[in-house]
Amino acid sequence: MRLPTGSIIDALRGSRTAGAAWVGLARSVSLCMSLCIAVFLSRIMEPESYGTYLQILYIYSTLLVLFSLGLPGCYSYFLGRVSAEEGRAIVTKLTGVCTAAGALFSLSLFLFADDIALFMSNASLASGLRVFAVVPVTLMPVAGVEGIMITYRRSRLLACYVCTSRLLTLLCVVTAAWHYKGDVTYVTAAFAAASVLSAAAGIRLSYLPFKGILSVPCHITYRDFFRFALPVFYSGIYGFIITSSSRFFVSRYFGAEDFAVFSNGFREVPLAVIVASSVGSVLLPELSRLSVGERASCIDVWRRSVSKSASIIWPVSVFCIVFAPEIMVTFFGESYRAGADLFRLASLVCFVRVVPFYPLMAALGRMRDFARAHLYTALLLVTTDYITSVYYPSLTALAAVSVATTLFCMLLLFRSVATATGTGLVTLIPLSRLWRLIVVSGAACMAAKAAVAWSEITNMPVALLVAAAVAIPVYLIIAGASGIDYLPILRKSVSDVNR
Repeated sequence: MRLPTGSIIDALRGSRTAGAAWVGLARSVSLCMSLCIAVFLSRIMEPESYGTYLQILYIYSTLLVLFSLGLPGCYSYFLGRVSAEEGRAIVTKLTGVCTAAGALFSLSLFLFADDIALFMSNASLASGLRVFAVVPVTLMPVAGVEGIMITYRRSRLLACYVCTSRLLTLLCVVTAAWHYKGDVTYVTAAFAAASVLSAAAGIRLSYLPFKGILSVPCHITYRDFFRFALPVFYSGIYGFIITSSSRFFVSRYFGAEDFAVFSNGFREVPLAVIVASSVGSVLLPELSRLSVGERASCIDVWRRSVSKSASIIWPVSVFCIVFAPEIMVTFFGESYRAGADLFRLASLVCFVRVVPFYPLMAALGRMRDFARAHLYTALLLVTTDYITSVYYPSLTALAAVSVATTLFCMLLLFRSVATATGTGLVTLIPLSRLWRLIVVSGAACMAAKAAVAWSEITNMPVALLVAAAVAIPVYLIIAGASGIDYLPILRKSVSDVNR
């Protein structure tokens, strides 16, 4: 029996902020643990060995887009449209398909390890890839855990699961690196072992929302899954090319050591990734429901999400641009100071990450436009990356090309949303609030920069602490005077989480 659409929407509206908060917490811990791993390994391992380890993860994430076929996105989309009885059948179907895809992925990684190592011009990759081959077949069956937990309002359990699994990965990887003196093979084996244990818990968690619920046949077919997933798959491939093309050319033409510098430096602000991805995950099932009977509400919900996300992301991004050298040296060491300019360029992308295009365009049935925009951008980026690598070999130039093409993609997506909704940029984006955020953030960071210069602090970690201690209170004071009030957002988050 289907749940009434109206009641579903009402229930979800009350928990959107809480859901985003818990998902944000989970992703905060995940990114913090990943950052901790990067910090420890950067100091324990030689740059070349660390670069090889990063290349293994890069190859995995590259091929994951290909073998996943866009299926993880099906969980949130379809579970939000059926009853819990049918939901169990959907989870079983999707888990089976993901398991088969993961097995094929693992086999391919094991058999073609030597060829991949030759293509990447790094012979050390082969042995590590063979050890790593167990990871896809264990992790792909639990690719939908997040979508399941969010849809059935079990975000607290999701946060516990993510925190535990990432902590396990951190302990295993760092311990192996320390004990075996940074040997890539042992570090990779530790990552694989942690993945197996996390996957076992993830499978159990996937079916927890259906405990005590009698499963019934689902009217959603495999054809329906692929009809939705393939446009997501195509856009996922193009999107991954956009985010990783520059890393490929660095790996191919610059070597493992420069790859380590580029990977540590050219990374978006973790908080921006957390907030943007969390909001997008929570919005997808809601906008999917709203599009059934309340299509006009999609833009309003979307616009408010942009405003709240920017209120958190933009001030932090401005701070990271101003204090990039201090951040790089504090976290990764003096050897990675050269990554400061790369970090500044990556932080620019965070200004447009606050706009969650995917959930809105999926709800509006514009996934073909979404995929097409990413295709055009991917083709442009690969071409310009190749030209830059051959004729203007520079890590900074590659990063600048990546940022420019990402902004081009965002413009194409804006145009598509405006056409689909019949609205202009002023209606879609709260421009006046965004402008105030930029001005206030810049003023706070300039005050912090002046304080550091006046105190003549040369130690980078201490300078970073002083800058943060000055910038945060100054920002809050100026923001309050400018009408940017964070108390309503905080009260709403606390009240919803405590429900």
